[in-house]
Amino acid sequence: MTSHSGINSLQQEFHLKTDVLMAAHTRLNVGGPADLLAQPRTRQELVALLGAAKNASVPVTIVGGGCNLLVSDQGIRGLVMVTTHLKSGIQVRPHSGNHVHLFMEAGQPLSTVCKYAVNQGLAGLEFCAGIPGTVGGAVIMNAGTADQGIGNRVYSLEVLNLNTLSIQTLKKDALTFSYRRLHLDNHLILGITLALSPGDPARIKQTYEDIFLRKQHTQPMDLPSAGCFFKNPGPDRPAGKLIEEAGLKGKTIQDAQVSLIHANYIVNLGHATCKDILALKQHIQQQVLDRYNIVLETEVITTGDGMKNE
Repeated sequence: MTSHSGINSLQQEFHLKTDVLMAAHTRLNVGGPADLLAQPRTRQELVALLGAAKNASVPVTIVGGGCNLLVSDQGIRGLVMVTTHLKSGIQVRPHSGNHVHLFMEAGQPLSTVCKYAVNQGLAGLEFCAGIPGTVGGAVIMNAGTADQGIGNRVYSLEVLNLNTLSIQTLKKDALTFSYRRLHLDNHLILGITLALSPGDPARIKQTYEDIFLRKQHTQPMDLPSAGCFFKNPGPDRPAGKLIEEAGLKGKTIQDAQVSLIHANYIVNLGHATCKDILALKQHIQQQVLDRYNIVLETEVITTGDGMKNE
C-alpha cells in the first residue's frame, strides 16, 4: 500500500481492504493491487466514502463489473470503488403511453434485467443477450451491437455529481449517446430507468435465445476477455474482419491471444499480464495500419499506474 496519511486514515475509518489485486475485479483477470478497495452497498455509504476521500486528498477510481477494463500490472493508487453491490432488484415504475418503465440501480447485472424483461414479455433488450457486466456499465459504454445500443432504451438516469456529491435525475433529452459512449463527465450513474415495449412473449423469448446462442458460437465466452477490444472503424469495416484478414487470428504473446473464434477479442489463456496484452494490442494496431492504413481505436478502457486512458 502506498504510504499516504490520507490513505491510512481512510482505511481505518471505513475498515477498507488493502492491496487487493484488481485481477479479481476485471473480466480479463488482469491487474495489480489497489491501495484501498471499497464495495459500498448503499448510496449513503458511497457518498460518505467519496466525501472522505476528497477531504483526505485520496484519488478515487470507480469500477463497475470490470468488463471492458484493462488495469496495469502496477495496480491503482488511492481508493478503488467497486459498484457491483449497489443493487436492490428491478422495479416497475409508473408510466404512460406504450412503454413499461423498469428501474434498477447501477450495480444490477445486465443479464438479470434482460431475463426479467423476457419473462415479462417486454421487448427492447434482446440484443443485449450475452453481454456481461452491470446495467450502469452498459449504459456508460452504450453497450450493444453494431447498429444499436442500450442508450436507445434509457428513459432517465439518477446520477451523482462527483464535484458536489449531489444527486439529480437526467431525462433522455438531456443525455447524449454515441457509439460505445455516454457523454457524462464528472457524474456517476446510480440508477437507470429503461423504457421497454410490451410484445409477444414467445417471440421475444425466441429472439433473445437465438441471439444468445449465436453469440455462444461466435464469441469466446469461455475465456477471460474484455469483450470487443477495438472500435469498428465503420459499419462496413468491422475491426474483427480487418484483424482476421491481416492474419492475426490466434496470434499469441505469452498468455495473451487474439481469439481463434472472434479476432476482435483478446483473451487471457491463463497467466497473461497487462504488459502482454498491451504488446499484443500494439502489434495488432501496427499490422492493421501497415496493411489498410487504418488506425484501430481501443474500445477497452485502460487505467492504473503507468497507463493512460485511450
